[in-house]
Amino acid sequence: MIKDMKRVIIFIFLTAALVLVALSSASAADLKVSPSTGTFGTGKTFSVDLTINTFGESINAAQVKLQFDPKILEVKSVSKEGSIFNFWLKEPTFSNDTGIIEFIGGTPSGVSGSSLQVVSVTFSAQTLGTSDLVFINASITASDGSGTNISGNATGASFSVSSSGGGTLPGVTVTSAPEPVSVPAQIKRAPIQASGLPTKPNIKVQLYPNPDGWYNLVSNFTASWNLPPDIAELNTTLNQNPNFEVPNKSEGLFDSKTFPALNKDGVYYLHVRFKNNIGWGPTAHYRIAIDTQPPLAFNVEVPTGAKSDNPSPKLVFNTGDALSGLGSFRIIIEGEEPIIQEGTIASEYILKPHPPGIYMIRVIASDKAGNSIEARTQVEILPIALPEITLITEKIIIGTDDRLVIKGTAIADANVVISIEDKDKFLVLQNDVATNKSGEWEFRLDRELRRGNYFVTVKAKDSRGALSLPTSSIKVRYVEKAVISLFGLDITLAGLLIILTVGGVLAAGWFWRKTLLRLARSQRESIIISRDLKNSFDMVKQELDKMVNVAKNNTSLDEKELEVNVANKKIVDTLDKIEKYLSRDIEKLE
Repeated sequence: MIKDMKRVIIFIFLTAALVLVALSSASAADLKVSPSTGTFGTGKTFSVDLTINTFGESINAAQVKLQFDPKILEVKSVSKEGSIFNFWLKEPTFSNDTGIIEFIGGTPSGVSGSSLQVVSVTFSAQTLGTSDLVFINASITASDGSGTNISGNATGASFSVSSSGGGTLPGVTVTSAPEPVSVPAQIKRAPIQASGLPTKPNIKVQLYPNPDGWYNLVSNFTASWNLPPDIAELNTTLNQNPNFEVPNKSEGLFDSKTFPALNKDGVYYLHVRFKNNIGWGPTAHYRIAIDTQPPLAFNVEVPTGAKSDNPSPKLVFNTGDALSGLGSFRIIIEGEEPIIQEGTIASEYILKPHPPGIYMIRVIASDKAGNSIEARTQVEILPIALPEITLITEKIIIGTDDRLVIKGTAIADANVVISIEDKDKFLVLQNDVATNKSGEWEFRLDRELRRGNYFVTVKAKDSRGALSLPTSSIKVRYVEKAVISLFGLDITLAGLLIILTVGGVLAAGWFWRKTLLRLARSQRESIIISRDLKNSFDMVKQELDKMVNVAKNNTSLDEKELEVNVANKKIVDTLDKIEKYLSRDIEKLE
């Protein structure tokens, strides 16, 4: 029995754990090795990047343990250059004996992006074979003040070492060793004869649809174009030269081509050129701008004071972005709509008036590629002096000239905010009243409220909008007008109706009870009369039977006469008793 109970408890615990894991995966951040595949010759070196896609969440730390096959690959170095992390609880280390790379990195500022650089690892191909790069431990921490683990997918990689080795993508001068690209599917057709040179290709890239924008997503991408019927051949080149002219060299005929991920930030250009029977046409240039680095870390200053009675603190923040430039600042206070400012290197913002309290303020700077970094500051807004209520009408009679009047004192030449709530804390009324130079104020409510209890509080408010704490609530009663006074108690019309109704109900109940008791007593007396009559008649019958038996006996006449007289006397006595008791019982019934 105990073993079965333990199994049930373990099952419930594991089920709850799985549910929590499933719920936490709703906002996850992914780790990725890029490129994810490649083939290299023995002795060749290549580099891979570990990147994080936060899917819009802010993160501030990551822990990674990555495994590789030390028989196939050898780590030459692990670089932190360009990393989003600037402090390391465990510096990046590697072992070519165990095949382990590990680190724990963090940043005091929350960052987000689609391809955030963490570290770069340089490998050397040692012997023929294939080595998988596998995450055996990976966790990413959200910048939420609670250290929530928001780890999602951790995608490794697989690299082969062959005697033929691997090449690089032609025309790409600033990238890591590229992922292999599939050969475009060739189109076989007979082009029509043209009368002039081809037009410029109209290039489309689904992953990077706007050639004037910036992007932070790094992945293989496919470019496509429409082929006019006169085109027989074409050529493409990907580099960082905006005016590059594609050489007169044919790659064949195809309407789309997949290119490797652009692993280094910068501006790239895809060049495509068509050829027809007349010759090579002009080159089309398609801009692809990559920025995976968040803006520079910054602090939020509060020149009005991090702790003051100023209800509208002034925030000042400065940062920049070296590549794509700042896009916007978002100021976030919990429970309020975000405040969005178009980005500049330096910015300031004055908050709208806030009531007294402690506020955690987040300022998120985003660049034009969508990468972001955040800074936080805490502001405490202190209350101003508490007002005082010196007079209040605590009982108002409805239907009379009574009115709610409140008087008091507060800071001079300011306002007080009077709030009236019902017993369910629903705000019935809120009014501002000015104070005079002596700080005195008076409020009069000229309309009547419904019958019931209300609670009044008062707060002071100065010209800046700064507030005091509310005063202790005072109960105010709205009651109906009395129609009579009984034993010193005022009774309203509604109360009188209730009293009369209750009295009528009690009187009806008393009369009904008396009737029921009378009926019950009558029934009881009837039973007694019936019993007495039966007993008396039984006795008379018994004496008559004796007289009949005497007549049948062979005794003398004197003896018979004596016995008949005795029986007759008993019958007379019994009838006298019946008459006496029956008269009494009938009187009781009446």
